[in-house]
Amino acid sequence: MSARLKIDYVDQKTKHKFHLSLDVFKKPSNTKEYSRLEKILDELIDEIRGDERHPLALAMQIIGENLEQYDNEHFPPIGENISDIEMVKFLMKSHQLHQIDLADIFGGQANVSKFLNGERALSKNQIAGLKKRFGISADFFVK
Repeated sequence: MSARLKIDYVDQKTKHKFHLSLDVFKKPSNTKEYSRLEKILDELIDEIRGDERHPLALAMQIIGENLEQYDNEHFPPIGENISDIEMVKFLMKSHQLHQIDLADIFGGQANVSKFLNGERALSKNQIAGLKKRFGISADFFVK
């Protein structure tokens, strides 16, 4: 029988008990491990309540950073790796627009078509127009 290393902690005020095996400090490698660590993190957050000097604050920080790293590796931020053309097509579809509806931003429907077909890049003025029209950040188009 092998003994597993663990951290045992009992909060003196709340009498809440924590029994954390040291494997909570490893990065999750799948969604099952991620879910387990997420539940532990939630419990730690409820217990610690922003007290950076709490004895379990470091454990909470390490688990949180490992979960964030897993998220970043498996779920890229929204808008990452999306081309300008894909973004404009998405905006057009979600707002039920046609090429003619963006003619004022692009200087004519033919220019909208050329952009959507990859024949022209966005100009600074077009980016500004899209930003204003859709209320989005220009960062979606500036790489």
